[in-house]
Amino acid sequence: MKRFNLKQIMKDAWRTYKYVAKKKGKTFSEVLKSTWKLAKLQVSMQKVMDSKSQPLSGCKSACKAVTYDWTGVTEATIYPDNNRGYLGSKYCGD
Repeated sequence: MKRFNLKQIMKDAWRTYKYVAKKKGKTFSEVLKSTWKLAKLQVSMQKVMDSKSQPLSGCKSACKAVTYDWTGVTEATIYPDNNRGYLGSKYCGD
């Protein structure tokens, strides 16, 4: 199995050289090197993404959603009385 698509790498290098790099004064070899680095990075990122997605597939059944019961909570428990400063310790929504 081929690891890299050589045709696509050369196409990308020529396209980058023609439209971008030539105007900036870069040579084709510099563009080709950077295109290879990008291709290698894409392959390594794909491996990482594949390895991360496999263990999470079995975890979905074990994960539970957590809900909180806010019925007994009053304003006084969240915002205690403190008369120091502007409006005390009350949240003003800024």
